[in-house]
Amino acid sequence: MNGPRRIRDAFTGAHAEGRTALVAYILSGFPTDADALAAAEAALDAGADLLEIGVPFSDPLADGPTIADAGRVALAGGGGLPSATRLVATLRERGRTQPLMVMTYLNPLLAAGEHETLTGLREAGADGLIVPDLPAGASPRFERRAAGLGLGLSFLVAPNTGPSRIEAAIAASTGFVYVVPLFGVTGARDTVAAGAGELIALVRSRAAGRAPVAAGFGLSTAAQVAGLASVADGLIIGSALVAAVRDEGPAAMGRLLRTLATGTSVRPSASARSVRS
Repeated sequence: MNGPRRIRDAFTGAHAEGRTALVAYILSGFPTDADALAAAEAALDAGADLLEIGVPFSDPLADGPTIADAGRVALAGGGGLPSATRLVATLRERGRTQPLMVMTYLNPLLAAGEHETLTGLREAGADGLIVPDLPAGASPRFERRAAGLGLGLSFLVAPNTGPSRIEAAIAASTGFVYVVPLFGVTGARDTVAAGAGELIALVRSRAAGRAPVAAGFGLSTAAQVAGLASVADGLIIGSALVAAVRDEGPAAMGRLLRTLATGTSVRPSASARSVRS
């Protein structure tokens, strides 16, 4: 199936059930390839609508201590973009049909050749990419190549993103628009960032159905999920899941995700949202 279509269908399916979509982040190769695979399957079994597969990187500028430290462990064990690609392929071989998106900084994508890397990811079964250090429009060739291969792209919007850049991110996001509703690095937080709901609602209003809008960075409890469920098409859980794997093993990711999923229900009026394919 075409990557952007599979991604959009996941959001549409969640909305049809009266809930916001749940996007689960795992780090490939953490703490081992086998553990990452077990964590991925636990997340999908627990109801994740999409899986975001992170690629460990030596200079993770946007990552807080939980993911950065986990990345160092994964890299020490040989993890990287090849292990993420293998993880995608294995999940497809095991019959997993949920959207699989790879989140990586730009450098690992370019190191082995842009075309070769994108082709390899698509052939493995990846549906899309999230590249946090690549703004929309910065590399039209990259965007064209991804589109030609059937890979969806998700671009980021932050609190300091201006109106023209928000529009550019919406227009270029063939996967979903990724809203980062706070300044700083990733990491689970006790409270939702001030103004998060307003920023998500603003971006979603401007998207006007052209792309789903999902938000992440810091969500760790069902109450936090419930507080944003009605304003977002999807919510992304990252550091809390990585910490669960670190502290209690892959099965803990599934347990936590099931708890978080209890907060995803939205009011009937909000669940009637549609996303254009």
